[in-house]
Amino acid sequence: MEELLKAIKSENLDERHAAVEKMAERARGSEEAAAQIISALREADMNGKWYLGRALLKTGPAVIPALIKEAETEPQADVLRYYGAVLASFGKESVAPLVGLFSSENAAARGMAGAALEKIGEPALAPLLEAAKSDNQTVKICAGIVLMKLGVYSY
Repeated sequence: MEELLKAIKSENLDERHAAVEKMAERARGSEEAAAQIISALREADMNGKWYLGRALLKTGPAVIPALIKEAETEPQADVLRYYGAVLASFGKESVAPLVGLFSSENAAARGMAGAALEKIGEPALAPLLEAAKSDNQTVKICAGIVLMKLGVYSY
């Protein structure tokens, strides 16, 4: 994986794209490879974060649990934005785990989850409406904010 991580810094665009494809291929068959990509994303510059995010996206929905787990403790908003973009791209498959982040102690992770759910839109409505009835006030407030952003005011 080290050589692939170096390749995403290459001046050659084809090498970067090939590295993304190979990383995703490895991560599809290995939780450890996916974890390495996530770890590298935390340390990368903005350009590197973009390519590593693409690798996670191309890995597919199997990476959702790892991203959710890492979001729980991730303090960096710029890293969470990439997690959120990847999770939102998986659409409905990410909805329940993202709603689950509303009960996280990490306020930044809750914000990322809300932004991702807003991007997902209509497929998130029913779970958000259910979350808005939660006994957990934080979950209720987070769901309500996203519902308002989606133009739903009767819940």
